[in-house]
Amino acid sequence: MPNGVIKLIDFGCAKRLAWVSLSGTHSEMLKSVHGTPYWMAPEVINESGYGRKSDIWSIGCTVFEMATGKPPLASMNRLAAMFYIGAHRGLMPSLPDHFSGKAADFVHVCLTR
Repeated sequence: MPNGVIKLIDFGCAKRLAWVSLSGTHSEMLKSVHGTPYWMAPEVINESGYGRKSDIWSIGCTVFEMATGKPPLASMNRLAAMFYIGAHRGLMPSLPDHFSGKAADFVHVCLTR
């Protein structure tokens, strides 16, 4: 935003509960979740809450993708990436060596559990 506030939005992981027809009536419930798990914070995957920390995680993933052209863990399939993020206590991938130390530190801090 012009005032320096970062705003990200991703409805890719939103669960669609119902839809409204043209007549204004609700239709059947939809039970599938579609989305972009590479940007999901551990607490979102583990369904333990969502807050500012989740947003900071997403900013780190976005900066990582801007720097490398792909999100963290993109070499894994989506299910494996979700398991890694949600259950694994290890480090997320780091930026390549040719990026500045400040950029790498920023992403590392954002992607800290």
